[in-house]
Amino acid sequence: MSGDGPAILVVDDNEDNCYTLTRRLKRQGYDNVATAGHGRQALELLAARPFDLVLLDVMMPDMDGYEVLETMKADPALRGIPVVMISALDEVDSVARCIELGADDYLAKPFDPTLLRTRVRDCLEKKRLRDS
Repeated sequence: MSGDGPAILVVDDNEDNCYTLTRRLKRQGYDNVATAGHGRQALELLAARPFDLVLLDVMMPDMDGYEVLETMKADPALRGIPVVMISALDEVDSVARCIELGADDYLAKPFDPTLLRTRVRDCLEKKRLRDS
């Protein structure tokens, strides 16, 4: 984790969702937050600098969250980064697919701020323990 606190990447093609999620994270004390508007941009950012957590939307055009997750988990440099999938799809099949592909957790939209805080904190703590 960086000196500015944990680096979090929010990936969502909807600008309002990115803004809302980033604002909630900053309110919870996470100041080192970057955003990506699509899957390819997320992978470019992940290749350019280290992140401690990715909050990844499932439904995006061009390259969806499943594809981004698969790419991350296939890359030795990225597979250790925890990923929380975020989606309006609250279907068991979607949740199961995300977990099978290697996601650490899943949040349904609209997300509850308490669940968001808990899941972010838990994923960052697990990564911190893994890294030490």
